[in-house]
Amino acid sequence: MVDKKEKYPFLLRGMMLLGVIMIGLSPWDGSGQMGELFGEIKMSDSSETIKKSMEKLCRSIQEIEVNPDEIAFPLAQFTEQHLVCSDCSRYDYYFFDKVVFTFSDGRLSFISVKGEGVSKISDIEFYKGYKFYTGKDNMVINEKENEAFFLTEEGLHTNLFAWKNPYLNTEAVVPKYTASGKIPEVFKFEALIGELKPRLEETTTLLDTREFPNGETQLNCFGMEYAGFPRKIEAKFNAEGKLYLLWILTAKQEESRVKKALIQAYGIPIFVNDTWEVFHDWRISLRKDKPEILVVSKEGADKHKKEVMEK
Repeated sequence: MVDKKEKYPFLLRGMMLLGVIMIGLSPWDGSGQMGELFGEIKMSDSSETIKKSMEKLCRSIQEIEVNPDEIAFPLAQFTEQHLVCSDCSRYDYYFFDKVVFTFSDGRLSFISVKGEGVSKISDIEFYKGYKFYTGKDNMVINEKENEAFFLTEEGLHTNLFAWKNPYLNTEAVVPKYTASGKIPEVFKFEALIGELKPRLEETTTLLDTREFPNGETQLNCFGMEYAGFPRKIEAKFNAEGKLYLLWILTAKQEESRVKKALIQAYGIPIFVNDTWEVFHDWRISLRKDKPEILVVSKEGADKHKKEVMEK
């Protein structure tokens, strides 16, 4: 058996932070879930290839090209496109109201599915309504909403399964997400977890708590709008229950957009190397080797600066 840690590093990190324990492989692990539902398609396929495959499965297909100035999807650098397939069926067994294929820079990077057919997809361990599969297609299911998602490893890192994809709705109203690079005001360093948690429950689409053996706690905050997209923010609290660090998960393809938002909020970076671009007296840092933003307290900034300068 392939070592899961080696084959699915992003998947395992996301699952561990959500508190999910995998107990086995999906029955579809060998053949692939996408092939079972949609025929011979794969991530990185072009929109033309997907459209040709889906035309015989769906009543209608709508093509949506996002204006370059309005691109928000994290995995898209230059172009963002969606194929919205309505009233789809496979084998007269799987019936879906909507299947939305999202293309980043001309290649398939994300699939969202909604409809009763989701309930017929095989069962496995789940947590907070989401089922995670270790098959090669990286499938995640939101059972309550009858939704399924297929993700690339980059999509797993950014936790795109938690995104409320507007193109799944009958009336696709695409929201204008907050473009600001300012750190959300709800996060006050040294604030106690008991003070922040009720406020975060009101501002997130999903709030998950993970406790660690060293006494620290992490709140995984999903759906928080930041720099143009709803994101996962990992808030870490020390053994005394005080907030001391944030990780904001992003994607490599949107690095220039995120950097622009940070510059608009905090000015030009004060330090740049191959791994980091640092802002705001070392308290906010754009990480480039692994796409995310580090936010620390004033005390944490001194430690972060020392660690970076010593390398």
